[in-house]
Amino acid sequence: SPGVTNALLLEPWSSCFLSRCVWLLAMSLARSKGLSPDKLSCDPAYFELEKVGGAFNPMAESQRENGIQQRVLPENVYTAAIVAWLNNESASEAAIGAAFFTAPPVALTIFLQVTLTYYLQVGVKDYDGDLEAVCLTDHRMLLYTGLSAFVGLSLGNLYTILEAHNWLQMFGSCERHEELMLQKYLLKPTPQAPTGTGKEESGKEESSVYPDCVDEAMDGVARSMEGGLGEAMGTDDVRGVCRPQSGITPCARASFYAFLLLPWAAVTVGVLFAGSGSVLRSGNRFDLVLNCVAAIFVLELGEVTYALLLPRTIKNSTAGLPPLNRVGSEGGAVASALRKYGTLFFFWIVIAATAVVDVPLYYFWCD
Repeated sequence: SPGVTNALLLEPWSSCFLSRCVWLLAMSLARSKGLSPDKLSCDPAYFELEKVGGAFNPMAESQRENGIQQRVLPENVYTAAIVAWLNNESASEAAIGAAFFTAPPVALTIFLQVTLTYYLQVGVKDYDGDLEAVCLTDHRMLLYTGLSAFVGLSLGNLYTILEAHNWLQMFGSCERHEELMLQKYLLKPTPQAPTGTGKEESGKEESSVYPDCVDEAMDGVARSMEGGLGEAMGTDDVRGVCRPQSGITPCARASFYAFLLLPWAAVTVGVLFAGSGSVLRSGNRFDLVLNCVAAIFVLELGEVTYALLLPRTIKNSTAGLPPLNRVGSEGGAVASALRKYGTLFFFWIVIAATAVVDVPLYYFWCD
């Protein structure tokens, strides 16, 4: 009967629940008696927890595994096209893969963003819908808040383009197409900086792209760790560094900038200009919020098409990339200082940049 069936189904669950309650009570009593927590039964099936290694700080552990001064490639339809091209073994395979998988979504994304940006600009100039010829001056606080939020998001989009540029700069040049290959290094402070390139002592196999660059970078890292950075890290500390071992051909690099990064930057600037006009010239408070959200949607179409139009394999290859690294004073004193103080004052730099961009946009659309 249904009652008997329900009872039979509930009996295993109820017995399991009761046994777990008894186990939890027993574990609480054991802890209250001062028993060692190093080995404790974790469920009624008599599994045990044993410590593996010592306690660790999550941030320090992340730096050991992924390195410091990380350069991470953002995830969107533009960067996915770069990774998909580099993951192929030959230029012909890369061209075929781009024609079938990445070029159509990129072209569609650029078309949608350019079209929507154009009509957004025309609509603001012609006062379409509820837009006004003058700015909404009755609620200046809301006006400044909406404008600053939109400008900040637009600058964040430009910053992701800069991140993609920095990621590409980690790769050397090569004459023929090479499949994407990365190499991990473990770097720790040394009592004496190396005198040469380190090839004779380490016996490391030369890179097919730029072995001298890698060796010089390792020397610079060791020298920087000998000074203040080494003291801050500790003499026994180790950091992970991931570097590319493959290169990018000049033609492929130029194509990445001409067909991906530059259109992405141009669309972002266009949406920033037209979207700020739609925000500032809104007819009422409700339309101001709606126009801000609509402009942000145009700005983030690259992420939408990335999630919607690309196959899971390509998205996994982009999301699974480890960060590339620059360490210490590598790149020169100026680059090291920019990285250091840019990290320390990142929040204030973003706020200052947003305020600087807000002023000309406000006076252009409101005067």
